[in-house]
Amino acid sequence: MKKRIITVLLSLAIMMMTAMTAEATVAKVPINVDYQDIVIYVNGNAVSVQANEEPFIYDSRTFLPVRALAEALNLNVEWIDEAKAVKISGNTTTDVNSLAEKDLEIQNLKLQISQKDSEIQSLNDKIASLESDDDIGSLEEELISDYDYLEDVEIEDISLDGDEDDVDVNVEVDLNDYADEWEYLDESDIEDWIEDLVESIQDELSDYTVVDGEIIDIDSDDVLVEFYKDGDDSLEVDFEDEDYRSDTDAEDVEDDLKGDSYDVGSIEFTVTSVNYDEDDDNVTVELEAVDDDAATDWEDLTSSTVNSEVKDICEDIAEIFDEDADISLDTVTIYFYDEDSYSLDDFEYDVDDDDLI
Repeated sequence: MKKRIITVLLSLAIMMMTAMTAEATVAKVPINVDYQDIVIYVNGNAVSVQANEEPFIYDSRTFLPVRALAEALNLNVEWIDEAKAVKISGNTTTDVNSLAEKDLEIQNLKLQISQKDSEIQSLNDKIASLESDDDIGSLEEELISDYDYLEDVEIEDISLDGDEDDVDVNVEVDLNDYADEWEYLDESDIEDWIEDLVESIQDELSDYTVVDGEIIDIDSDDVLVEFYKDGDDSLEVDFEDEDYRSDTDAEDVEDDLKGDSYDVGSIEFTVTSVNYDEDDDNVTVELEAVDDDAATDWEDLTSSTVNSEVKDICEDIAEIFDEDADISLDTVTIYFYDEDSYSLDDFEYDVDDDDLI
């Protein structure tokens, strides 16, 4: 730091108030000031000053050259001699406005970038949707090819809408051409067909896909069947086709059961006879073993195994009569024969108690 003593002529306007008069007094006094190579910055830019304008410190205060500082701020400086005054004029908000304009430009740029990001995301979503539509379209073609008939009823169309998370299924049939075939369908046949269809959809999309669908008659626009499966939950099926499908009577159920297979332990049996007694709400079922040495194998079975599996068979037969013919059985009597038609055993099942008698 350089320090020196200089004489500075300062024009000081000192208002002197006295009880009698008031007048301006001009005086010259020597003072000590410090020069410390002070640099002036305006808006980040150094201000160039003349040698005789160098800032200094006096009485712990920093004195700056007014003209150099004002002109750096784009202000006008005027010396008014007769008034011994310095006049500074100009717009001091120019730089502030300039900064505000720059900030506004930055905000606009940020907004434009945000809008572009949204447009890019929207395009990516559209691409993903188009790819998903391609997958759905391919799957529709496969399903129409693989599931073109529900028993004897032709499937007119199968359409899908959605993605691997949720998909709506619309199955169309024309009962103007297949009314009789639909009328004699068993609910179990329809449920099996729907279950296979849904399984194929989930195999292609995801095991967790939610499938919500309908079977619709395009001749009347009536919904015949509704079905729903949430991921790996059980399939739900609701029938709305009571106007199109008559209740199956007992004789139809008897005919359908004949030839069905059931197992007791390792022995396979086939239903050979079914007789429904309307007066007693009882059904008698006879089963004959398919395998050789059934008599010997039967003797090797434990009673707990026999009772448990016979009970399951009786329960299944009672449910078939209830669902397909709307018949609530009281009892099921069941006879087992070996391959030579010799009796192995017989049982009676109480439907309400869900137990063998």
